[in-house]
Amino acid sequence: MPRSPMSSEEEMAQSFSDSVSSESDSSRDEPPRLDRPTSVRLDDSLRDTMLICVVIPDLQQSKSMRFSPDATVWVAKQQILCTLTQSLRDVLNYGLFQPAVDGRESGFLEEERR
Repeated sequence: MPRSPMSSEEEMAQSFSDSVSSESDSSRDEPPRLDRPTSVRLDDSLRDTMLICVVIPDLQQSKSMRFSPDATVWVAKQQILCTLTQSLRDVLNYGLFQPAVDGRESGFLEEERR
């Protein structure tokens, strides 16, 4: 039977329970304790990033990427270009487009701005 996909937390818990079950019988009297310091560190490192959905219609690709709020639009554009699986013609003429939201106008983001 194929395994269902597990979240990273489930995988951590499973690997922890596997290691607990392989320990000696003397430690089996205590209930297993699941400490998750790794997930706390992960949350702290992601707190200072923005998650943005990037859509590239010409390649029929979309992906979610994390960016630093202190980085310029140019840096974000370079990060996106480095992750493409196909090449774009005249790639430097592409830009980041902000759709209209909450009454704000849509438009291309200026590459020098943060």
